[in-house]
Amino acid sequence: MKAIIVGLTAFWTLLSVAAHFWILPADGRDDDLLIALSEAAAEAADGPCNPALGRLLESWPSALVPLSGGAIDEMAIDDRRRYLDRVEAWWAGATGSRPEAVATLSWSTDDNPARRAQTHMFRVWHLLNHGELIDLVTDPSNRDITKTIVQCIAGAGPDIIEASGPSELAQFVDAGVALDVTDRARDRGFGLEAIFPVVETSVARHGRQFAFPCNLHYIVLFYHRDVFEQLGLPDPGSYSQGWTIDQAVEAGLAVQEAARAEGTRRFGMMGLNVKLLLSGAGVRYFDDSGTDSIFDSPQTVAVLQQYVDLMRLHRVMPTPGEAASMASSGGAVMHADVQTANASSLFGAKASAMVADGRWSYALLAARNRDRVLIPAMRGRLDQLDGASGVQAERSLLLATISALEADVLSRLSDDQYAAMVDCLDDEDRGRLLNVGIAHLPTTDGRPRYETSARVAIVNRKSENSEYAQRFLEFLSSSQYNEQINGSFDSICGVPAFCFDANGVSGAPRALPGLEAFDSPIFSRAVQDFATPWETSPFVGRTRMSTLIDPVFERLTNGLISPAEAARLVEQRLDTQIRAAARRDADLERLWIDLTGTPVPDA
Repeated sequence: MKAIIVGLTAFWTLLSVAAHFWILPADGRDDDLLIALSEAAAEAADGPCNPALGRLLESWPSALVPLSGGAIDEMAIDDRRRYLDRVEAWWAGATGSRPEAVATLSWSTDDNPARRAQTHMFRVWHLLNHGELIDLVTDPSNRDITKTIVQCIAGAGPDIIEASGPSELAQFVDAGVALDVTDRARDRGFGLEAIFPVVETSVARHGRQFAFPCNLHYIVLFYHRDVFEQLGLPDPGSYSQGWTIDQAVEAGLAVQEAARAEGTRRFGMMGLNVKLLLSGAGVRYFDDSGTDSIFDSPQTVAVLQQYVDLMRLHRVMPTPGEAASMASSGGAVMHADVQTANASSLFGAKASAMVADGRWSYALLAARNRDRVLIPAMRGRLDQLDGASGVQAERSLLLATISALEADVLSRLSDDQYAAMVDCLDDEDRGRLLNVGIAHLPTTDGRPRYETSARVAIVNRKSENSEYAQRFLEFLSSSQYNEQINGSFDSICGVPAFCFDANGVSGAPRALPGLEAFDSPIFSRAVQDFATPWETSPFVGRTRMSTLIDPVFERLTNGLISPAEAARLVEQRLDTQIRAAARRDADLERLWIDLTGTPVPDA
């Protein structure tokens, strides 16, 4: 085993070196730093900044106007190059060094486009709050937990490690990779008191803090308001204290009956998978000690039967085969095919009246409203203005609005741009918009329950840049970062103080017409009043747990086993894994004995 670990360490170290020089993006790195310098100078001119930065900016040339990153991006290429060259010349004269000579942090995270905005925000935030220019680059190649742990032990891992939920946090903590930031977090205002209590298990272990939330993860229910209004059905959003599966089935059946009468095909709901139904019913996988699975129970079997009935008895939810058929048939889903079809795209095509999904589905639905309704309406208005006098201001406003939305559906529109866009919509346009509402997920007993975790950032204990990495965790607690998470519809942020206002989720931009519910107060109710942390066992990590039980649920979904057999198999697999882990690991064996007072049973 030792030889294997040494070999893996050497192999992954070589890969990391290769990634650093040949894979990780380097083009434009200097420009990113120069833009951060310009934006920090602009913000410092309007407000307080770190004294060190203030002293440095005293030499900023009076003829060089500090600009934001957005303003620089809008420049012509040659003008942009000349401007950044002048910023670089100032920096070299003021510090005697080039920008690329500053410290660089690596962050093992995904390649989500939002990360570019977040890394830029961190560079500016660090300048304003700590007076130093540093860089932050993402490393999408380091997402495998085992690989990352081995690299970190060898001293070659990323400075900042992304993890998801309590189980992944535990793996990094137990391997000695995660830095204990408890004292630093308490002193600098990013301790446990700053976050939603429900995700404390995602950032802390044994009473010590090792991480900070990047965002939260939980699923709610979206529905087409116009479908429910046209049929005279109760609005799902009116069930402020929750609603039952039976009520949702009744609504779904009415939707499907109306669709059949019109000669169309539409399901009542999608995305309400077996795990959501189980957590919504309060079904538990483990006992309090985590040494035994208690999954196989009459309650569990009843919920699993309820799940099967949604597809095969009531038929308000499609089987996997039916969903694939709808995607490949073309008409309902436009250009989606079997491989790309999912609940969100089918819901966006109105092939389903309801869908269980996350707030992150906004971008897909917003792009549909933008492309099919909003931009055509604005272009139609521009055609009406052709040749008219005294309308140049309106033309310019509409063209700027179209340009912003075409560049990014998450672009922040000014109040004037938003109003100009809305004024272009007639009744027919409004009828073609997706008009989406949000409701609590239906549950067996009608009480909402949301199993919630956090995507978190951890500081590599062996990082040579651990001081800067801890500052990154502090940045994650800032208003700038949290409002960016909310404004990009990347679920919601992890800090209650910056998450909600009187109208719901805070943070720009405003949701596009028809999708205003994506800022609904129900998001706050879900996480503040009805959320529970992920259930875990010290003997079975969440990833391993999914590996064990997902194939069972897949067989149940495909009608290959009964609910009773599925419950029995899941419990059996979990118990086998728990005991195998306790026999294999001396620390877990001691924990088993401490928890149960008995030796670990034989296989």
